[in-house]
Amino acid sequence: MSQIPEHIMQRLKTCTNFPTPPPVAMQVLQLAQNPDIDLGKVADAVSADPAIAAKVMRIANSAMYARRRQSANLRQALITLGLNATLTLALSFTLVQALKKTSTEGFDFQAYWRRTVLSAAWAKLLASELGRRDAEEIFLASLLQDLGMLVIFKLWPEVYDGMSPFKIEHPRICQHEQNCIGSDHRMIGSALLGIWKLPASLVQAVQHSHDPSAAGVEGDDKLFVRTVALSGELSDVWLGARNDVTLRRVGQQAHKFLGIQPHRLGEMFDLVREQLPVAEELFQMELYDADQLQDITDAARETLMVRNLYTIAENQDLKGTKKQLEEENSELKTENIRDPLTNAHNRRFFEESLAREFEAATKNGWPLSVVFVDLDKFKEVNDTNGHQAGDAVLQTVARLLRESLRDTDVVARYGGDEFVLLLPGVDAEKANHVGTRVCQEARSRKAQTADGKSVGITLSLGIATCDSGTRFEDPKALLAAADAALYESKRAGRDRFTCHKAERAA
Repeated sequence: MSQIPEHIMQRLKTCTNFPTPPPVAMQVLQLAQNPDIDLGKVADAVSADPAIAAKVMRIANSAMYARRRQSANLRQALITLGLNATLTLALSFTLVQALKKTSTEGFDFQAYWRRTVLSAAWAKLLASELGRRDAEEIFLASLLQDLGMLVIFKLWPEVYDGMSPFKIEHPRICQHEQNCIGSDHRMIGSALLGIWKLPASLVQAVQHSHDPSAAGVEGDDKLFVRTVALSGELSDVWLGARNDVTLRRVGQQAHKFLGIQPHRLGEMFDLVREQLPVAEELFQMELYDADQLQDITDAARETLMVRNLYTIAENQDLKGTKKQLEEENSELKTENIRDPLTNAHNRRFFEESLAREFEAATKNGWPLSVVFVDLDKFKEVNDTNGHQAGDAVLQTVARLLRESLRDTDVVARYGGDEFVLLLPGVDAEKANHVGTRVCQEARSRKAQTADGKSVGITLSLGIATCDSGTRFEDPKALLAAADAALYESKRAGRDRFTCHKAERAA
């Protein structure tokens, strides 16, 4: 994973509008680093904040710890939880308390805290299932895994303009953040924890919070990181991604990286449902009503317990055949979605992607732009220089389009000399920037033919954007609007882009 840019690190170190951990949190942290600390000092530190002391008492007597004997006072609660657990939980509460005070307009804080608390509940359960002695540290790491999003919103609020990052898959939002500021919330969050001098285990877990494989992490730290990453994946299942494919994928990850069998993971959904009211009370937020919880657990149990995810995978006689088929299918899949000449995606892949992204954009209210791209006077290139020269031009254009866009965008050859671009999360203003950049880049490029000739390139573009203020009935209407805008560019003299003016919502 790349290092955080120096200018971002300097801004984090000098920022004054983002809170540092409160004094009680730092005192708790110092106590945690002392192996000889006694109960009296811990009790004194925790008692300095009555609200935190009450929460420690509550969690010691909660279903999360399933103790038969109730703790009557703080000292008993400390004995029940253990010193390390108490210190870590107290630190969790103080940090959350401080971070909640950062809430300002423009950021979906409800979605942030919903995912945060749900991830922490899953992390605690997964760690307990694995018999981890550092379950509370894992709990805290999961609480902090999206901290970088709060930082980005504070320092670079334009990154999340027109979108809720919690309605987009986290790998995609990380790519979007990288495109905007040269880093992402994982790196920024881990850097801030380092500045706060929090333990290295927390820093590393946040840094790798979207990688359940924990690639590059060594030793026992790998299981720590994997547990935190899976807690985020499981919380996303609860928050909306509850289709069979997603459930199977998460189930397979839990089995592969944590050794948790699918039937047991299905049972754990029920356990999380039971523990969520505790987490809601501790962090003073509402996540779900009872009916929602039951629907989620029923769906998960059906997929993870009733349907056998691993029948084929665990059949030793079929493993070799399975691997061969997977390799062959991968090759066929690539052939089926790519244009063989330009290596751009093909029309079929684009249309499927457009339908999927249009549905997501309409449902969640984030923007979506489509750009039609036409090569100017391409017939003359073929007639004058031959079809090999035409092929070279097409390949050059495909390459410059890919280089001009994000990895999350789609570049497809629509047919003949036409390409089409799909830009999820891109509003009209940003689509204009794309149009300008692509046209300028085309003018600076020349295609090299086999006989050494250079062929100049200009492009005509048509842009259409679907957002909260622009109506399109379906994906075909959005595509037709971009096509109509392309026609206007060609009629106006080519080598330019035109934006479709759609009906504005009231």
